[in-house]
Amino acid sequence: MAVKWLKKYLTMKPEVAQIFEELEQYREFCVKYGYPYDERHLYNNSTPWGEFDRARHGKLPKMNWYAKKERSQ
Repeated sequence: MAVKWLKKYLTMKPEVAQIFEELEQYREFCVKYGYPYDERHLYNNSTPWGEFDRARHGKLPKMNWYAKKERSQ
């Protein structure tokens, strides 16, 4: 009986799986385009997540690598 409850408890819901998939995609985006990766940015459009979300919907993302170089000089 306890095994059935434990199996149900440890099963990942589809909503949670989707969040982890989006976090992984967001991390790959940040690495590719030079944005800082922070899990707290999830679903906040005023952070690099907003740029990621626009890129997912077909707009070209900004290359943040160039902006970093200009700020450091």
